[in-house]
Amino acid sequence: MKQKIIIFIVMLVLVVPSVNEVFGQAKKTTSSQTTKKTSTSSTSSKSSKNSKGKKGKKSKKEPIPEIELPYNSNDCLFAIELKADLAYGPAKSPQGGGRIMEIQRDAKNPFLFEVEHNTVWYRFEVPYSGKLYLDITPVDPKDDYDFLVYKYTDKYFTNSLIANRIKPVLANLSLPDSASKGCIGISAKGKKTFIDKSMPDPYCAPIDVKVGDVYYIVLDQPNYAAKGHTIKARIHVESIEPKVVIYDPKLKKSVEAEVLLIEKNTDNRVLLKESAYKGGKFSLVPNFNYALYVKKDGYFSVYRDFNANLFREDTLLRVIMNKIEKGVKFQLSEVYFEEGGTVLMKESDSLLMIYVQKFLNHPEVDFNIKGYVNTYGFDPAADMQTSLERATAVKDFFVRNGIDESKITVSGMTKSDVKTMSNEMINKNKVNTVKIEIIITGVKPRPQN
Repeated sequence: MKQKIIIFIVMLVLVVPSVNEVFGQAKKTTSSQTTKKTSTSSTSSKSSKNSKGKKGKKSKKEPIPEIELPYNSNDCLFAIELKADLAYGPAKSPQGGGRIMEIQRDAKNPFLFEVEHNTVWYRFEVPYSGKLYLDITPVDPKDDYDFLVYKYTDKYFTNSLIANRIKPVLANLSLPDSASKGCIGISAKGKKTFIDKSMPDPYCAPIDVKVGDVYYIVLDQPNYAAKGHTIKARIHVESIEPKVVIYDPKLKKSVEAEVLLIEKNTDNRVLLKESAYKGGKFSLVPNFNYALYVKKDGYFSVYRDFNANLFREDTLLRVIMNKIEKGVKFQLSEVYFEEGGTVLMKESDSLLMIYVQKFLNHPEVDFNIKGYVNTYGFDPAADMQTSLERATAVKDFFVRNGIDESKITVSGMTKSDVKTMSNEMINKNKVNTVKIEIIITGVKPRPQN
């Protein structure tokens, strides 16, 4: 019996430390986890405090892509649309090659990716004929990108890609670290259209493209940890570049203004939008139509609709900005009347509509329309009446197109005007081309919003 008791006591001594040890470990683990959480919180707090640096300065952060690409954009069927001259990104390629592996290198197609790593597809429809340029700029210049460019064929395009029945029109598989200042793409600096993985060339040579053509660009990045990229497609054409001056005739100097330039041949694509434009050069495509809007507080807005060919010889585009104040005059020469009479001709409509829009934009302005005729002064009374009727015809045009009639007064030439003009024509053989003059007669305060 004593032996049994001794054995039981020995076993109990051996077991109890083990139990204590187990519970001790459990307590330690709980304590460790709590400490770890506290430490993380503390570290986070310190990190937050120290994110400004020792002297309160913010630490530098890696740039984060602004655009999260759809997960399926690594398949051709879900290519992202690019617009000419508009940079897309920064964006990071989706992980993997997508649900469909469109690119498969074989012996007949050596200028392809060995395999799609982390690809993204882009689609670009050519807005006008010229040469295709492409800028691909990695967020981190050390990241290596390859790209292929395909010309779209038909609705079986994707199937043809998978079967390798379509070859790329451009390919750049250049060596890592071959980017020029961090960029690759298509440029005038490029000499080849196909660059294999043994070559260091960052740029392919431009190719000729036609309006309406569609191209697919597939971009591949072997390392998913890459920080992203920006891509921009451009069409290079022979350009017309007039110098633009925004001019105040009263101050006799150039002024800053808000400017909007729209290219009408490409679905009103915005080429320039600047709130304080100081003047410079516009790059215009020959034969294209454009709309120019210029606005400045305290001045009449200016709208011009023009064709680029207007500036093939005249390289200066001067935008006259008139202050909104009493006494300002607009002299119109290209207003035409039937047989020198008083009935407006249709050829006058485009010019008059510019002034209609001007005064619709500035309802606080009252103005007088004054008519003129070229005369030798043989019948002053008839000249005065004709000039008044011309002014009335222009007023009627303005009213028909939305101008409040109460804003407009009309006048014709005075006897003094007739005498002055006849003297100029007889003595100097000078022909006054002004048919209509618009004079600001009053400016009311605009209602505050």
